[in-house]
Amino acid sequence: MPRTPEAAAAVRDATKQRIRRAAVLQMAEQGYRATTLRQVDARAGVADGLPSRYFGNKAGLLLDVADRWRERTRDALAELADAEPADRLRALVRSALLGLDVSPEEIDEGRAVAALLADPEAREVLREAGTDDDSADLLKELSDSLVASGSTDPEGDRLLLMAGIRGGLVLAAEDPSFPLRGLEDVLLSRVLGGR
Repeated sequence: MPRTPEAAAAVRDATKQRIRRAAVLQMAEQGYRATTLRQVDARAGVADGLPSRYFGNKAGLLLDVADRWRERTRDALAELADAEPADRLRALVRSALLGLDVSPEEIDEGRAVAALLADPEAREVLREAGTDDDSADLLKELSDSLVASGSTDPEGDRLLLMAGIRGGLVLAAEDPSFPLRGLEDVLLSRVLGGR
């Protein structure tokens, strides 16, 4: 019996998710440049060429991962629309460092994305594609949350958070045991103080 269109779409979505996860883990382990789509095929357990069919090429796959990460952050912020500014700030920092870590698989994937986003070659692909512009709303949310949380130096706090996050991602890429959760706590306590 043929699949319904809804069932076929669900299978495609699940397959794309497996490919994304496999790509993130593979690229985090051996670097963006060294990863091939054949390796992603094998790791995801899908037919040869399926990543190309869904994502075009390796850069398209990387861009999809970054787009998906931003969308998940936006969704989390939408759920916190009526929350305190400090809670929205926490969600932004957690998403940047750990991917909102709602499950053990997501924690692993979050660390892999962190390593991938610290990869200079992957960053260059993202920069050339204009993804920094695509993140402008999240950077504005960061600034707005700092102001609304009572920061006396929102620009300095924003720079501190961004430098701490980027540095933490680089360190976590070099050492998987680097305590990103601890870094999250330290950064937020410095910026929010007792708030």
